[in-house]
Amino acid sequence: MRTDLNTVALTLLLCGPIATTADETADKLQRLESRYRGSLVRVRYRQQVVRSTAEPPEEGELTTTGVVVSKDGIVMVSDVVFEPFNQLPHGVGIRFPASVMRLEAEISHARVTLVAAGEYPATLIGRDPDAEVAFFRIEAENLDLAPVEFPADGEVTVGQEVAVLSLLPEPLGPAVAVELSRVQALTSRPKRGFMVATGATDPVGALVVSLDGEILGYLDALTVSVPEVRSRNPLAFISVMRDLPKSVGRGFARLAVDFVDVSVKQLASDSTRRGWLGVEMQALSAELADHMGLPVERGIVLGYIYRNSPAESAGLEVGDVLTDLENEPIDVRRDEDIGAFAERLLRAGPGAELEVRYLRKAFPQSTVVTLAEAPPSTREAKTVKVDELDLTVREVTYDYLATRYLDPDQQGVVVVQPPIGVSSNPNRVASGDLLVRLGNVPVADLETFLRVLDVIRENKPDEVVLFVERGPESFFFVVQPEWN
Repeated sequence: MRTDLNTVALTLLLCGPIATTADETADKLQRLESRYRGSLVRVRYRQQVVRSTAEPPEEGELTTTGVVVSKDGIVMVSDVVFEPFNQLPHGVGIRFPASVMRLEAEISHARVTLVAAGEYPATLIGRDPDAEVAFFRIEAENLDLAPVEFPADGEVTVGQEVAVLSLLPEPLGPAVAVELSRVQALTSRPKRGFMVATGATDPVGALVVSLDGEILGYLDALTVSVPEVRSRNPLAFISVMRDLPKSVGRGFARLAVDFVDVSVKQLASDSTRRGWLGVEMQALSAELADHMGLPVERGIVLGYIYRNSPAESAGLEVGDVLTDLENEPIDVRRDEDIGAFAERLLRAGPGAELEVRYLRKAFPQSTVVTLAEAPPSTREAKTVKVDELDLTVREVTYDYLATRYLDPDQQGVVVVQPPIGVSSNPNRVASGDLLVRLGNVPVADLETFLRVLDVIRENKPDEVVLFVERGPESFFFVVQPEWN
């Protein structure tokens, strides 16, 4: 058989550099694992969660990935640990079953696991709300930590080869996973950063670094299109970078420069208070603007105004189109753009006075709104299960009242789960009804319900009468308690 020497030479010319490059890349990835294995940690903590609106809250254990930022054991995590459960998609960076929802931001019994140095107790010390990160302190000394340094400069370009450093999930971890990837796109809205392909199981908290080891970004969430949401609850419209399922294969990284000056600016003991405008929002598309004869092609159309809300107090009305907030254009053209605007209001906090410019019937106007504290929504409402009555109720919330066109001063508690055999009878107590009397005592709110319930438990009557309202109708039902 005749061998073409030119072909052999060409093969060696092509294969030689590729093999060498592959070896060099493998060596770089190995060095990255060694360099950062003391930087990534697993943070395990306990927090109030609920498994369904029909069950009372209980304390559950959650985990997320942290980054060591100081030699004395300060660990930085995404402040998704502070977000109410309805603002955080199940499983994005927070390891718990999809059926479990977080109820509050109170965190206790935290522990931090180092890749090669065991597990240690930790304390949540606070957050930097501007940088959207929180901090734990490891309660141990003389640990072999490798704090990261976020550079104040560093260029990120589309197509750039990078490495994603994350932690393997339990029971495989803790171990650093090093994944070769490329920058797919640069983003400017709703957040500044860049996109990378990643198969990381828990992307939030992972680092994106150059192959030379320079930190380029910090993975904050996975991203997909926001699903269509039809809700009168403004808290349902969240940042597009937070409304995300797991394992879609793409990660959003915030630029390293955004974390150069992070620090604890709000102590963990401070309550997380959120600003609330009290409106239902719709994006102003070019087509809608043309239909309404408006001189703009961006903004937010107000589709509903909650009674006694900051929006109502400021004189805003249904049909108004918000165009500017604090002299900055509201660049919203699609419903998925609303999240960034809603999050800005949430983070402004109650008491913030914001100038709003808007169009009313195409005429420009302006007003100043003073944000209130965001009230709990139906999904955040406190729920109580009464075993003796086989009954579960929750507090009345503003969105429950609004969607049923009830008076804001309506009293009572909402029936979540009526006694067995009742819900199938439309003329009796049903889920969603308002329980307004327990026996002969009016029920004003959840606290009143609990006080009346204490008296009933003390007296142990043979029967308890539940009086409920369903719109203009009212019903009653006699329950025979089990006082075992």
